[in-house]
Amino acid sequence: PGRGELAAAQRTIAAAGPLAREDRSEAEQVQMLSRVARRVVASADPMCRQYLDQPCRFRVGLMRSQEVNAFAAEGSTIGVTSGMLLVVDNDAELAAVVAHEMGHHLANHLARAGTRTQLGSLAGALIGAYLGGDALAQAGAQLGGGAARLVYSQAEEREADYLAAFMVHRAGYDLAQAGRIWIRLAQAAGGAQQPSLLRTHPTGPERLAAWQRTVAEIAGAPGDAMPRRA
Repeated sequence: PGRGELAAAQRTIAAAGPLAREDRSEAEQVQMLSRVARRVVASADPMCRQYLDQPCRFRVGLMRSQEVNAFAAEGSTIGVTSGMLLVVDNDAELAAVVAHEMGHHLANHLARAGTRTQLGSLAGALIGAYLGGDALAQAGAQLGGGAARLVYSQAEEREADYLAAFMVHRAGYDLAQAGRIWIRLAQAAGGAQQPSLLRTHPTGPERLAAWQRTVAEIAGAPGDAMPRRA
């Protein structure tokens, strides 16, 4: 993003004020994540075929942890913490989070990140997993014991955001509304404890400005927009 775009994004984040966390019961969190995951995975199928040469086979699980985080794990698995479910404001914002982790899978970032330093593990009980046969048992074995936290490069994080915008669009969510998650995460980063998922990501203004640029690309694309291959 250019200097003007970054400055505008900084102003937007500054104007948002302090982060207000949502009050959602565990049952509401499960319902919300299940609803969003099914919609994003179903709509992203053409991108899975483009990048993975197969239909989408993602499993999405909710982890009982207050840490604001989401991650991609082996076996096409995605974990989202209950802490994250208390930060997102609506389905569109959660769709951006889920699609970002799907983007890491689509671009094969896990294989490359596995050769880098791992920063420990995410502990927490698995509440539920969705999509795909006996996904609950499989994802429980995978996530319940803690999933390694991999280190992605900022270029990979940008690519995951880029791909996520197309998946969110294909799922029918409002991209401007979805992009407000980067504002909320930037607000969270200003607190005493910075969410660990932000430590290796581009800054909040950079993510927001890049998202807005991708939104403009999608709006100007003819027909059913698909991402440019790197």
